[in-house]
Amino acid sequence: IIHDIREFLNRVVQSSTSAIVAADRGGRILLMNQAAEELFGYDFQNAASISVTDLYPRGMAREIMKKLRDDDYGGRGKLPVTQVNILTARGESIPVEMTGAIIYEGDNTEAATMGIYNDIRERLAVKKKLRDAQSQLDQSEKMASLGRLAAGVAHEINNPLTGILMYGNLMKEKMEADHPFQSSLTCILEDAERCREIVKNLLAYSRQSSISRECFAMNSLVEESLRLIRDQSLFMKIAVCKKFSDDWMLVKADRNKMSQVVINLVMNAIDAMNRKGTLTLKTYRSDDQKKACLEVTDTGCGIPEENRSRIFDPFFTTKELGKGTGLGLSTAYGIVKDNNGDIIIKETGSGGTTFLMELPLDMDSMEWTSIG
Repeated sequence: IIHDIREFLNRVVQSSTSAIVAADRGGRILLMNQAAEELFGYDFQNAASISVTDLYPRGMAREIMKKLRDDDYGGRGKLPVTQVNILTARGESIPVEMTGAIIYEGDNTEAATMGIYNDIRERLAVKKKLRDAQSQLDQSEKMASLGRLAAGVAHEINNPLTGILMYGNLMKEKMEADHPFQSSLTCILEDAERCREIVKNLLAYSRQSSISRECFAMNSLVEESLRLIRDQSLFMKIAVCKKFSDDWMLVKADRNKMSQVVINLVMNAIDAMNRKGTLTLKTYRSDDQKKACLEVTDTGCGIPEENRSRIFDPFFTTKELGKGTGLGLSTAYGIVKDNNGDIIIKETGSGGTTFLMELPLDMDSMEWTSIG
């Protein structure tokens, strides 16, 4: 009967979908079920030659034992569900939820420890997708509200501004060149022109104009956009590295507006490097083969953590007063979204920043091109 009970318990342990590991007081592994072998990447024969501490990052096993011996963590000798990282035989770190227990002998002496582990990588990935989706929804709602506000403000300012510029220019024409008010009037007109440019950007941000979609290649868009940058002297100390896909990636979007987005990303990259460094432009198909991707990478100082969530907000800028309106990236964000695409900060740090822009491939045109 005892033999049958042991066999039954062994089958229960081996049948568990949770990974189960037990070790003696010295850390020698006594038991490892099939799920644990798959999770940790050891078979029991190999695991018997290592210490249980090798299954965790440095110091983690000691921390777990400390909690097991603490009455504040689920009672002495018991560890409630806790999220930790474990190490596989290949050195891969995997997030898991684990429970643990100390197994005592009759005289209350610690004889062994056991842990039960469940891989939570998939669950964490789903949570991240949900967080990202909620973040995008919040951003879209915020941009829509600010867009309506921007449109209203722009229209209200535009009418009086037109009058200031019209009558100001008339006064300037009729005023003698040496008139004492000539310089003051010039300053007024220059500031009014700057206001008009801001209004123009506000209207562009609020996306009042219609979208005219056409089919074009992503690589061609990037090449054309580079040529459209008026001040080519900006590239004097910039090394431009093009890593274009050989794939003929066709997209259907508003070509002029998408060119505006590319120019904006390039100009931001140049500014981030103080006009000296390496600009990398990379195009490729997404992993799901449904999107054309453009990465714009600079070798600047990166974006501070506190600014990353605000980088696409209208009127947010890190440039000096008078050097930027803070509407460039927010306008780019709106244009890309209007064309069913996406734009994000892929990565940033002390070595530079990479912006990623994605547009859906025009599959009908791609098929027609391949047939032709």
